Amino acid sequence: MTDVDPHADAGLETAGAPPQAAGAVVVLLHGRGDTPAGILRLLDEVYHRGVHYVAPAAAGRVWFPGGFAEPLTDRRRAYLDSALGQVEAALDVADDIGVPTERVVLAGFSQGAAVALEFAIRRPRRYGGVAALAGGLLGRTDELEAGPGSLSGTPAVCAVGEDDPVVAVDHVEASAAVLDAMEAAVTVERYPGLGHAIGDGEIAALNRLLSGGVDGE
Repeated sequence: MTDVDPHADAGLETAGAPPQAAGAVVVLLHGRGDTPAGILRLLDEVYHRGVHYVAPAAAGRVWFPGGFAEPLTDRRRAYLDSALGQVEAALDVADDIGVPTERVVLAGFSQGAAVALEFAIRRPRRYGGVAALAGGLLGRTDELEAGPGSLSGTPAVCAVGEDDPVVAVDHVEASAAVLDAMEAAVTVERYPGLGHAIGDGEIAALNRLLSGGVDGE
């Protein structure tokens, strides 16, 4: 693994509907220390018929060094750019099976949430949805800024535990404000006593998003 493109050979895993039967794609991005197989266990709670799930892998189980609110150094940018390449590979899967981006949902937990958000604002278009669970954009909270382009009404949810020790609620709210400025239809959900985890509230929020983004017309 090099810092130039550390995730290039990490691969991805798939589950759910076979490609020939898929009408939608959900890209699931795992958190730090996890694997595609780990995040795909969410299918027990968020399985939807006709959906092909694609889970890219981070080399060494880490998408980027450092925390959410730390400055974007050159090394962190290199890791992030490589991570975005993994998401692009997942969207290539969707394109290959004829699923348009309007029926692709980007969803991630923790570091995976950051990657999902960063991809959405750097490649803005209408997605089926964006879900950031216990994560936010990278960079100092007071310096997060919207980029050029529009998310064109993409439904989005940013969910976080009120006592999350890894990502602060105000950082998640600032990340949601960036999505809002880029014309996403974003909601923020906060859960007491959750910590840094995926709880029932986040599962319910993700299912609501998927019901609109991949089940709806």
